[in-house]
Amino acid sequence: MHYYQFNIGDYQSHTAHLEPMEDLIYRRLLDLYYLHERPLNDDATTVAKQIGLRDEAASVREMLNEFFERTDEGYRSSRADK
Repeated sequence: MHYYQFNIGDYQSHTAHLEPMEDLIYRRLLDLYYLHERPLNDDATTVAKQIGLRDEAASVREMLNEFFERTDEGYRSSRADK
């Protein structure tokens, strides 16, 4: 998918508590998720490399755990899947 609707108010209401780096990570995770239309790898280090933030693997893991659900397939987002 190369396009998705972005609801600014909805996003802000769910992410206002994030630090700037956490927000950047989450947006990149969403972009990766939508681009490939499949669950994200369950290894945060791999995902951090995929989103160009290899030094932020610990924060990537935190954002995956906060906004995604870990499944046997990898990390899924029920919001994005809708």
